[in-house]
Amino acid sequence: MKIFARPKSLTEAVAPIITLNHLIGLRAFEYPRGQPRPILSLIYLLFLYCLYYSLYYSLYYSSMYLEEEYYSNITLLKLKYFLYSLEYIIVYLIFVKLLLGWWYTKRFEACYRKIFTIDETLRQLGSAVNYDKIYFIIIGVMVIWFAFNFSSCIVMFLINPAQTGVYKTIAAAVIYSYELTVSFTVIFEFYIIVKCLQMRFELINQLLYERSAVLSAKKIKLGFFEMQDYAKIMDVEQRKSLLPMKILSQCCRQVQSGKNISVSEKQNSVKSQIQSHFPSHFQKQFQGELRNRSQRHNSIMTECQKHKYLLQIIKQVHLELCKVSKTICIIFGIQILCDMGIILIFVTTDLYSYSITNILTQQIAIITMLNIFNFLQITFLSRVCKHAADKGNKTVEIIYSVHGCDAEPGIQEEIQQFGIQILQSPVRFSVFGISLDNYVLTMFCIKLFYINYGFIL
Repeated sequence: MKIFARPKSLTEAVAPIITLNHLIGLRAFEYPRGQPRPILSLIYLLFLYCLYYSLYYSLYYSSMYLEEEYYSNITLLKLKYFLYSLEYIIVYLIFVKLLLGWWYTKRFEACYRKIFTIDETLRQLGSAVNYDKIYFIIIGVMVIWFAFNFSSCIVMFLINPAQTGVYKTIAAAVIYSYELTVSFTVIFEFYIIVKCLQMRFELINQLLYERSAVLSAKKIKLGFFEMQDYAKIMDVEQRKSLLPMKILSQCCRQVQSGKNISVSEKQNSVKSQIQSHFPSHFQKQFQGELRNRSQRHNSIMTECQKHKYLLQIIKQVHLELCKVSKTICIIFGIQILCDMGIILIFVTTDLYSYSITNILTQQIAIITMLNIFNFLQITFLSRVCKHAADKGNKTVEIIYSVHGCDAEPGIQEEIQQFGIQILQSPVRFSVFGISLDNYVLTMFCIKLFYINYGFIL
């Protein structure tokens, strides 16, 4: 597939982020395509982590014991040593994220297959899924990310060689890039899946709006004609109701007067009198009206069945999307929580470094850009979760506004079941009770940064 070619399926749209997952060891790869290799993927994961850990150990652990002995005797710098020692937790959190990503590969692929099935269902209902938006978002964000990562490594090469040497600078750049790439990939992949769910909820709501517009247009067109037809039918039925009464009264008088006439002769005379008193054009008109009424009743039943069937499909699609949202929260829950912890550790240590040490202007620029980038990650993630949850929970409101006044018991039952389904299992994105579908997470991070800054000062 070409880079700027339009994707034809969800697999092609998310191919760049899936490839990046395989390269950094977050997912079990397939070779050849369609044949998973979990053992080889685990070996590759362990190889990458051992390489990362060895570089980290050679770079930081050699000076760790000297710093511990030095800082333990100075009371004012104990906090600095404690904050810096928190950064060693990142090494183990990276391994936890890699192992969880490898473990949840099958469930993750099952989510993609389920979304693909939902796309096929929506396509059959007349809603086209636009994969271009997701694909170009992935390409744009990844280009910006790699440009930022590359520029940060260049700045590290320009600053550090005179102080630490080329080898340590290269090791620090590799460690720095790998840590940030793993954290970025986890958060960005979660963002992409939530964005896909948001787009599917929007398609469902748009489909309901279109159906309501078509339904209201049909009612407006049929309203005037149905009134005219109703007046004509009532006029014809009044005429028909008078004729049988006259015919029956005459037949009764003739039956009483003609006692010596046989039963067969009576029936023949009654039939002949009915036919003589009931003209042929009234008979044809009566039969035509009955036929039209039966056809109209059948068409009404067909429309009701169509609306009921559509509601059943939308209810099932909505339920599957809710299941996917819960599954991805389970898959990415611990990984997102680890990323939140890593971001908070980085911010806390950086703010403390601002207050007690003299940092070069280039280092301040790198740290500031990194903290801004981390803050933007959390903000965009919380916003997309909020919008997706709002779109998913709004579906039942649209159904009530469109079909709420419908008198059909079958449709009313489907609407009630849909409402109960939303109440029992609303669309919600959370990580161990920390809600991501509103601005609570963003405000929590802002307050925590403010508290850390005030504590350090």
